[in-house]
Amino acid sequence: MAIGVGIRDISLPHVDRRMIIGGILAAITALGVLQLTKPPERLPVLVAGSDLVAGRPLSEMDIEVRYVDSATGLVAGDSVGDLADWSLRVPLAEGEPLVTSLMQPPELVTSPNVIALSLPAENAVLGRLVAGDKVDVYVTYTGGLDAEPTTGLLASRVYVVEVVASESSVDRGRVNILLAVDDRLAGQLASALHSGAIDLVRVAP
Repeated sequence: MAIGVGIRDISLPHVDRRMIIGGILAAITALGVLQLTKPPERLPVLVAGSDLVAGRPLSEMDIEVRYVDSATGLVAGDSVGDLADWSLRVPLAEGEPLVTSLMQPPELVTSPNVIALSLPAENAVLGRLVAGDKVDVYVTYTGGLDAEPTTGLLASRVYVVEVVASESSVDRGRVNILLAVDDRLAGQLASALHSGAIDLVRVAP
């Protein structure tokens, strides 16, 4: 016996491409608006919890954390961290933020004076020095005509405050450097500049 099979057309719902594209564009627009209206991330910076004096380690002072939109030029972070031994160059009033340009390392507290040296590059590590480096200072004295040159260590682990690039053609090939010194070392270096040759050796941290 033959079995008849009937086939019926099933109509699928019509999909409007314009509606789909419109929905996608609306979602993209909503996401863009959400990103634009999202408040910027606030960053932690250090501020004076009370009136702060200059020259005292941050670890011994009242430091608080405040959140700001931009930390440019400020000491960022939620603790003093590696700056515990650093100090302020000038006093700060309560609530004022700590500014990076007003901070000084502990070496500038113990050796508050600064002396300038202008040395040939071969006597100053070919100029491969940056602020924060420490150098040993050697002095070579030539003596008289018949005397043998003598070299000795004048000072060890002297703090480099700044290395200044010269824009003058006269100083080309020389390294201009500022060192933190006390009164005694300042006098010794000034004397060595006129009576001997100075060599700097960068030492490991």
